[in-house]
Amino acid sequence: MATLRGARPESGVAPQRLFRGGGSFQNDFKAEVDALLTPGVRRNGRIRFFAKAAFMLLWTAASYAFLLVVADGWWTGLAGSVSMAFALGGVAFSIQHDANHNALGRRWRPLGLSMDILLGTSSYLWRERHNHAHHTYTNVVDKDGDIEQLPLARFAPDQPWSPWHRFQHIYMFVLYGFYAPRQVLMGDISMLVRGEEAHVPIKRPRGGDLAVIVVTKVMFLTIALVVPMIFQPWWAVLLAGFFILWILGIVLAIVFQLAHCVEEADFTSEARLTSEAAADGPREWARHQVEHTVDFARGSRFLNWYLGGLNFQVEHHLLPGVCHVHYRSISPVLERLCAEHGVRYNANATLLLALRSHARWLKQMGRPPAAA
Repeated sequence: MATLRGARPESGVAPQRLFRGGGSFQNDFKAEVDALLTPGVRRNGRIRFFAKAAFMLLWTAASYAFLLVVADGWWTGLAGSVSMAFALGGVAFSIQHDANHNALGRRWRPLGLSMDILLGTSSYLWRERHNHAHHTYTNVVDKDGDIEQLPLARFAPDQPWSPWHRFQHIYMFVLYGFYAPRQVLMGDISMLVRGEEAHVPIKRPRGGDLAVIVVTKVMFLTIALVVPMIFQPWWAVLLAGFFILWILGIVLAIVFQLAHCVEEADFTSEARLTSEAAADGPREWARHQVEHTVDFARGSRFLNWYLGGLNFQVEHHLLPGVCHVHYRSISPVLERLCAEHGVRYNANATLLLALRSHARWLKQMGRPPAAA
């Protein structure tokens, strides 16, 4: 049983010390997906992607224009802000996510800059944090930065418990809103200073990459603050800006949590994986991804459209380089192969069931470890 090298999740192979390759399960899955996604199917998928991308960008532009020149009171400002928040969520889910995973090919990688210019967060650092840390070490304590929210929240059994975690199933649904403001105001700077994400080293940007971060940050601040203050009072711009980011943060955080921090998902730690690898050899990376990730609301065409296929999170983790418009058709293939290879596949049937599962998991992790 040879172990395979390589740490980039797009390669389908995780680090040698903790994981080995996907094995026959992933090989069979990739073969069937390759047969399913013929050149004609992929070409049609690109058309669908760009049609949706155009809609999301037009929705964002219309919401922005409304806030600048139409909104003249609390109710119109509130309506415009909510519309803007969900439009930006659509950009995050349906445009930048695919582009920054190279799901459209390197030719369309510049679309990933929609994250820098419209969402205020560096796509370069996001790729380091998300593609290389989260996609490699999914739900691994001390490695996956997306489940490291201590001391505010405890998401995994191997994380330390604090008394206030008893109430996290209540307060976290409010604090999720601070995810986007935190990323915009200090997330990028924090990563650059530390040079790592959840103990996983990042490649610090230099030269052109660093210049892009600086220039796009200035562009974002100009679009988000300078231009609006020409048309609206400064205090209204700041209030609306924070509210937009707060709503956006809730949307982004909850979508992630429903795929990873629910009762159906497995959790582990670097120490456990190391011990397991020493005793029985590294576990299969593909099996780990399936059993530590959960799909939800697979039957909802609207959610699949708006969320950029991220309700099919298992499919995305196994094939991050495939455009999200294909996940729905890939899902039955994955479920069948999981049954054939004895891999535990999990999905919550509806959005409500997934939300309830997440709330129950927060409550369970909020109990003292002995009680839980």
